[in-house]
Amino acid sequence: MKTMIAALGVIATLGVASAAEAAAVLDFNDLAKAGTGRNYIGPNNFKYEGFNFYSTWSLSPNFFTLGLDDPANADPDGTTFSHNYDFAEVNITKADNSLFDLFSIDFADKFNTGANHAGRMRFVYADNRQEEIFFNTDNKVGLETFVVNKTDLRAFLYYADAGVQIDNLALEGVIAGVPEPATWAMMILGFGVAGATLRRRRQAFATA
Repeated sequence: MKTMIAALGVIATLGVASAAEAAAVLDFNDLAKAGTGRNYIGPNNFKYEGFNFYSTWSLSPNFFTLGLDDPANADPDGTTFSHNYDFAEVNITKADNSLFDLFSIDFADKFNTGANHAGRMRFVYADNRQEEIFFNTDNKVGLETFVVNKTDLRAFLYYADAGVQIDNLALEGVIAGVPEPATWAMMILGFGVAGATLRRRRQAFATA
């Protein structure tokens, strides 16, 4: 019986491990630098923490973070991610083209002055269906959290009329509803081992 319990324990562990990816928050804080001013980090295509950031505007430099002491930096404990060109849409996808979820995102106006800017978020789903949400930054300095709770996304895109900085993208990988073939194979093998052990024990009791 202990052998069967152990085998089932391994099966359960395999199922949990393959069922979901760990939650993640993209906060860009590891890109923070001391001082003021813009720190340009890429042209129109930038890779970060397993995600691709792509701009429809091809001129360079494109993406930047702000110095820790810069008054335009809306994150007092780190830095934010910004785009150099207004109205140009930024496209965010997984580097491996897999699906992802987006629960919330923080926005602030580009210069962190409390300016009111209009923008748009666009969501592209697994079935290529698209959805748009229009937003306005508030008239306060600092970051403002927008809760979106979108799942099974192929891409997330955003733009604003006068530029925004983003931070704290709360993300999670897709939760698999069906185990992968390799997991099924391990499960079947585990049940086979458990069944064989049970049969041997019954035969041992019968001959005792």
